[in-house]
Amino acid sequence: MLEYEVIGNINPQLLETEFGKLQTSETIITNERKNHILLRHNEDYSLFEKYAKEIIENPEIVIKDEKSFGTVFMVKRLPSANLNIVLRLALNSDNSGLKNSIMTAYRIRNKNLRKMEKKNKILYKKE
Repeated sequence: MLEYEVIGNINPQLLETEFGKLQTSETIITNERKNHILLRHNEDYSLFEKYAKEIIENPEIVIKDEKSFGTVFMVKRLPSANLNIVLRLALNSDNSGLKNSIMTAYRIRNKNLRKMEKKNKILYKKE
């Protein structure tokens, strides 16, 4: 059985104009994805633990991932960098019963964030 933790609830209004109705606002992370962040982005894991709920529920920037269908980048600006959460949405066109799922999280420099914003569609930006 797949083990996961509920992180929080996204605001569907930030996403449904672009993606259509979501199956749920509930957002999870599986143990496998948590281990991925711990192993591949170890230096960012403590930031993920501290800010994940806040980023999911109140992101500063939401960017559509143009390369991966139904995926967005949710970003929080931090003093030394930015924290990016890659989130796969549970769209109505997907199999039923899915939840929005965190794929990974990592720090991103301002320069790389600007590149990401140029290459992808900005869905929301807190002023």
